Amino acid sequence: MSSRFEPRIERLLDALQAGLGGGPADAVRGELGLGSDADDRHVARSLVQIVAAVSVADAGRRPVEVAVEVDAGEEDGAPSADSSLLGRLEGRGSDAIAVDQVDDLQTLLAVLRGGSLRQRRAVLQHLVENLGDRPGREQKQIIETCEAIRDVELEQDLARARESLGGARGRAARADRETWKRRVDRLEQAIDDFWDAQRSVEPVGDLPGDERAQILQRTRDLPPLVIGHLAAVLEGVDGVSSRGARRELLESLRHAGDPRLVPSLTSLLDSGSPEIVTEAARALRRIEDPRIRPSVERAYERSVVDSTRAVLAAALGSWGDRRGLDYVRQLLQRDDPEVQLAALEALETLGGAEDTEAVAALLEEGGALTLGAVQTLARVGDARALRPLAELEASTRVSAVRAAAEEARLAIVARMELRGEELDESLEETTQAIRLAHEERPETPTGARFKAFRSYLFGQLLLAFGVVKAGIARLEQAATLRPGWARPWVAIALNHARRRKHAAALAAFRRAIETDRSMVERNPITIRSLAQTFLRRAEQVERDGRHDIARGLLGEVLDLDLRRAPPAVRFEIQRRRKALQRAA
Repeated sequence: MSSRFEPRIERLLDALQAGLGGGPADAVRGELGLGSDADDRHVARSLVQIVAAVSVADAGRRPVEVAVEVDAGEEDGAPSADSSLLGRLEGRGSDAIAVDQVDDLQTLLAVLRGGSLRQRRAVLQHLVENLGDRPGREQKQIIETCEAIRDVELEQDLARARESLGGARGRAARADRETWKRRVDRLEQAIDDFWDAQRSVEPVGDLPGDERAQILQRTRDLPPLVIGHLAAVLEGVDGVSSRGARRELLESLRHAGDPRLVPSLTSLLDSGSPEIVTEAARALRRIEDPRIRPSVERAYERSVVDSTRAVLAAALGSWGDRRGLDYVRQLLQRDDPEVQLAALEALETLGGAEDTEAVAALLEEGGALTLGAVQTLARVGDARALRPLAELEASTRVSAVRAAAEEARLAIVARMELRGEELDESLEETTQAIRLAHEERPETPTGARFKAFRSYLFGQLLLAFGVVKAGIARLEQAATLRPGWARPWVAIALNHARRRKHAAALAAFRRAIETDRSMVERNPITIRSLAQTFLRRAEQVERDGRHDIARGLLGEVLDLDLRRAPPAVRFEIQRRRKALQRAA
């Protein structure tokens, strides 16, 4: 036993290691402030809680015993490989620029759109901390930009930013946080019961998928008890979780970014299971901590599974280590979608302008490869990708692909702005034409519109008074009178969703999508309820053993533009669908 803790903690740890039988038991009870008649179970539980708390607290203080090899260009005083403003911003060399040295708002907002994860987090924190010092017009622009960003990787930071705002936006964000706190309080009680042997089911895995995702999206704000429990499940010492359950939790923590989980995550890199190592590397890639890189380096050197090794190369690339670049480029040419997806993920951190053509060639593959290629092109940020992305946006019938292509174009344009480049005018005209084409809607005669609106109002009034059957009949009549109007179908779907009739809500949501997909996707309230309904219905049919139907439901909703849905729910839908695909 090392002597890095204070003597009292050392004695308790020794007692836990030696066991409670024999003479030390009474001394341990005294140390813990428990009576001599305290049950051994309560004593053991107190000791385990202390070990978990000490391990988490000590994790950030332990020195890194493995020497970290520093690449050329990362050493103090060495210039960055990218000499543009974006490359120098928050860099490590002598020519680095700190975020607080940049005063121009448009530049900061461009970094927030097109920068790396570390740069975007730094800019977001800087903007929020100094929001009150900016003119009212700039404050409004910052708030609107933050609302337009729907990146799940930034959700924890964006949630904190929204809570600091005034007005209705700030009140709504603070109300969301109170809801989150109540859920965490209930989870803490369930965890207490679990470790007290009053509950046999692991409480985090037992939560509904969307609720678990919403709790874990703020992992850095979770109390030590919950973090200690998560670490125990990840390491497999809770006694009940299967390997599949541990992997699902690990996937849910991909964007957690919490340094307190580093010891558990790095220990998983040595587990020898490729799928666990892959997910651990993805989670570690989002954490800034000097203890991580040596462990990832060792895992990369000993890994023999191509997809796993590519994800480890991606993690190394996020710290400026490009040793896996040539290897990943070779993998991109393989005729194996799983390997190609992992290579695309690695090129997000390793790739450059010279990879644009090879990545853009995968835009025509369809499915996950198309979305993976779009995301990689967004992170590479080469202007040559704008035209194939615009062509994809014009030709695709899948809203999710169109939305991803639009987000990628915005990120690339932001990076061009930071490099002083200009957007081709002909390309701007093309994208404007695409936008107008998707907004075209059929017209309805004025008389029919009036009758439809009257039926819609009567239907809503009847639903408000609880006359559900007659209210839905009125709304269906409104939809018949005005075929291009989706609002009646949305009202029916929301009513079914509120009453937890997920199957009926699905049918109404589908009619609304057929009628006016754009209206459904652009309304935050509607798309939130739709995403939750599809997820809950998929969970229901999965519990009934109909995995094919569940997988189809999740695939159907993922074809929509879910940017306005809660990021945690969107992430959980993607994670759940991948899990079902693996099971198939």
